[in-house]
Amino acid sequence: MLAHQTLMRLTLTPVDWVVCIGALGFNILLGLYFALRARQKADSSGFFLAGRTLTWPIVGASLFATNIGAEHMVGLSGDAYRYGICAGTVELTTAICLGFAAALLVPYYMKNRVFTIPEFLELRYRSEARLCFSGLMLFICVVTKMAFCMYAGALVLQAVTGWGVMQSVLIMGGTTAIITIVGGFGVVAYTDAIHSPIMIAGSALVLFIGLHQVGGWSGLCQAVRQTPVPDAMHIHKPWTDPTYPFWGVILGAVYGGTFYWGMDQVNVQRMLGARDLKQARWGAMLGVLLKLTPVFIFALPGVIALALYPHINVKDSRATFIWILDNLLPSGIRGYVLSALLGAVLSALIAVMNSISTMAVRDFILRFRPGLGEAAQVAMGRVSIVVAMFLGVGAAAVIAWQPEGVYKYLQTISIYLVIPLTPAIVFGILSRRVTFAGAAASFLAGLALSALFVADALLPDKALAAKWFPMLHWPLTENYTYRGSWGTLVITLILFLVSAFTRKTEPAKLAATTLEWGAKWEPFQGLSDWRLHLAVLSVITIAAYWWLW
Repeated sequence: MLAHQTLMRLTLTPVDWVVCIGALGFNILLGLYFALRARQKADSSGFFLAGRTLTWPIVGASLFATNIGAEHMVGLSGDAYRYGICAGTVELTTAICLGFAAALLVPYYMKNRVFTIPEFLELRYRSEARLCFSGLMLFICVVTKMAFCMYAGALVLQAVTGWGVMQSVLIMGGTTAIITIVGGFGVVAYTDAIHSPIMIAGSALVLFIGLHQVGGWSGLCQAVRQTPVPDAMHIHKPWTDPTYPFWGVILGAVYGGTFYWGMDQVNVQRMLGARDLKQARWGAMLGVLLKLTPVFIFALPGVIALALYPHINVKDSRATFIWILDNLLPSGIRGYVLSALLGAVLSALIAVMNSISTMAVRDFILRFRPGLGEAAQVAMGRVSIVVAMFLGVGAAAVIAWQPEGVYKYLQTISIYLVIPLTPAIVFGILSRRVTFAGAAASFLAGLALSALFVADALLPDKALAAKWFPMLHWPLTENYTYRGSWGTLVITLILFLVSAFTRKTEPAKLAATTLEWGAKWEPFQGLSDWRLHLAVLSVITIAAYWWLW
């Protein structure tokens, strides 16, 4: 038997099946229709960036849907059941991270009309930087994003149908590959836009039905005080908390969140496909607005489950969500919410596959075959999707056979790999003093630190880990969020120190890729100004933290 294969079946009525299959099929077909109608010619821009025609509602909804996968709808409710609403702390940091990206990073990506973030790094530094970053991102996309999404979706299908995990993984992978090949980036964006309100509405139904059963907000607050997690309704945890230290999570958002929203190809590609910078920034603000909801519609139902049944035998995160579907929701609504969950998995997979194909073609294939025509680029992108699908299935198989060790390993890798990448990109745009040699030195130093962190995290004997790496087990270095913050600080110092003593970058490169600090600010544009929107959203975010404190 496979570890983590304890099958928890979800009971569905015929009405649930009809609603689930009907809603999911309609969303996919409608997304394909809009994508194919919007793509007027089969060139690389149309396939990889939807012809750069996306408007702000599509950009914002796609940013949200790409971010929300099974790990949110399933994992966040499970963590909230075990630890409380603090599991959603990071969800409210988007105003910081996406706001920073929209203000300072995205304008330079769009100014240079790049297809990928590695392409921008070649313009700022050298071609070696592009290849290094793109290769690392392809690895992360396949063995973490794709593999985990396939595996999580397979667990849901297993609970619904009783199919084997790998059978479900193949079905998930094959289905999403076909959709992506047919529709390109357009189907990613339009399917996301259609699916986002469905996902929010479905999850909101779970929240309101659960609140009704527990006696409203006050009833929930009173009930959780009698559970094994009496402070479950408080988002603030002390800095010594081993799992979700509040200030550690906030600090983690500075480096991890900035990378995720401002440098991760899967997310930034939505803004690169916008009609212009104004549409991209408005879309980013819509994304910030939508990201205010997960702590309530995904995490809070887990706390409600804790209040109603505080002694569920939850062995892993999926059990809580399946219990919620089975016990809180009536027939029909259960099928609707299930369609939202499966749609989230498909949306996330389609987004990753398209980004993989974009990087594979633009950063590697065109480097060795620069004269490749537009139609040939699209064809190679489709081939890349098929190859990535099979690689992702293979990585998911490894997780399925050894989920505890490998899952922990890959999650740790995905968290720590952003450390060596973030400073060189952020300060490469903010400072003209940063050189290629400095960026290379900081990247190599970051890899060394990440390897150290990973080695410590994977040692099964924690006493031995503390003996070998005592500095990593102090109160302010034990949690991964603190380690990442210290690591980012050290790497940034190396970046500027090496840059100070190495050959400067050519002025022509700097003019197109770095911030001109002396330039005048854009004039205020009234109610339509994205900066006003960000300010309002920041106030709402602070108010949400204060309310849940």
